[in-house]
Amino acid sequence: MTNAIKIQKSSMYIEDVLAQVGGVETLREGADDFHDAVTRMWSERDSLTEKFPDMWVAMGKDSVVSVGNSIEEVLLAAEAAGLGSSDVVVEFLDANPKALIL
Repeated sequence: MTNAIKIQKSSMYIEDVLAQVGGVETLREGADDFHDAVTRMWSERDSLTEKFPDMWVAMGKDSVVSVGNSIEEVLLAAEAAGLGSSDVVVEFLDANPKALIL
């Protein structure tokens, strides 16, 4: 198989995968939404930890989606709200985090 054929097959495979996820623009929007959720989690982590110590939280791009005692609980609640695991950032809000010394 020549390199040109390999490249053509690879290109067709990439086009097929992109079509399955809704295209490049949809993929880009999803990445932007996830980035927004990560940024929001970072900015709100301290206040969320005060409000929900030692709980799990799922954060979407716009707000907290769910809070619970387990990661499964918050993911199920996010799913019930029509969001998948790739639409939210999930973290445990440790009230007494251990210091990491490097």
